[in-house]
Amino acid sequence: MLTSRPTIVPPLQPRRFNRRGLLGGLGLVLAAPAIARAQGTLGSAAPFEQWSIGRAKVGDVSIVYRYAGNGPPVMLLHGWPQHSLMWHTIGPILARSFTVITPDQRGAGMSTITPGGYDKTTMAKDMIALADSLGLGSFYLAGYDLGAGTAAAMARDYPDRIRRVAFMEFGLAGFGYEQFMAPSPDWTLNSNWHLALFTVPDAAEWMLKGRERELLAWFFYHFAYSGNASVSAAHFDAYAREISKPGALRSGINYYASVWQDAKDNEILKSRPLSMPAIAIGGETSAGPFGEALWKPVAPNLQTVSIPRAGHWLGDENPAASAAALEAFFKADAQPPAPASIRR
Repeated sequence: MLTSRPTIVPPLQPRRFNRRGLLGGLGLVLAAPAIARAQGTLGSAAPFEQWSIGRAKVGDVSIVYRYAGNGPPVMLLHGWPQHSLMWHTIGPILARSFTVITPDQRGAGMSTITPGGYDKTTMAKDMIALADSLGLGSFYLAGYDLGAGTAAAMARDYPDRIRRVAFMEFGLAGFGYEQFMAPSPDWTLNSNWHLALFTVPDAAEWMLKGRERELLAWFFYHFAYSGNASVSAAHFDAYAREISKPGALRSGINYYASVWQDAKDNEILKSRPLSMPAIAIGGETSAGPFGEALWKPVAPNLQTVSIPRAGHWLGDENPAASAAALEAFFKADAQPPAPASIRR
């Protein structure tokens, strides 16, 4: 359990902003020309499906990853119920300027499904071991949804390896996540009831096994800007296949069930916050307006960006603006990491 009360932030509510879009708590604006330039690159980027695939044995798991591009290394970490496929739009845009690596974390995609090890400290060790196997020194890092928890643990425990870190659509355990788990009188089907349910894996698996497609349909509607329309039928089927594999649903539930251990591990950040530059990115109708409240206590050297015309599903709802925010943040580094040459 937590030893201190988590940071309290306003509950997320669906909102609409003007077409220019706000850049979060710092009041920055994502300029329309920048969005247009990023949108122009989307069609010409190398398709994600054509990226090279590698597999690395790290500790007790085999991690599968895709990679493409040239330049300073960027590692992108997925959330759940997705896997590395979620980067199919953002990844190719970034690969025009960076060497981009998109792993399937343990229990997801084509990586090993294990009975345990889903606390973010262990998952961070997996990803650092993967970076070691690829010959990476320091690198840029972005984590989305629960992948942001892994990214925070990597930046916390291996600060010399992470040059800059991006946290996308998430609130960290010990710093506000628990508030969204707590039932309130205004809860509806569109609320975050799953955060509480998934802390009891036996109950959650019993209720949801065999209903993976229904669960996904709810997830992709939940806090979306435009409902299920943003996720293609082919990608919906791919996500459904992955979480329907033996043990995969339980693994995904355990991403959430680790919250109490994650909060305990994050306690050190209250006295020793992250020192590297960080950015919090969220959709305008989801976490975007709350980036500073959620992440400033964790990473004082923080920028925030609210992505226009997007809810939770940034890579499917507004990938161009999301990629532009990441690209600008990483390129602002005056001393970027050495270009990567992936060793296999």
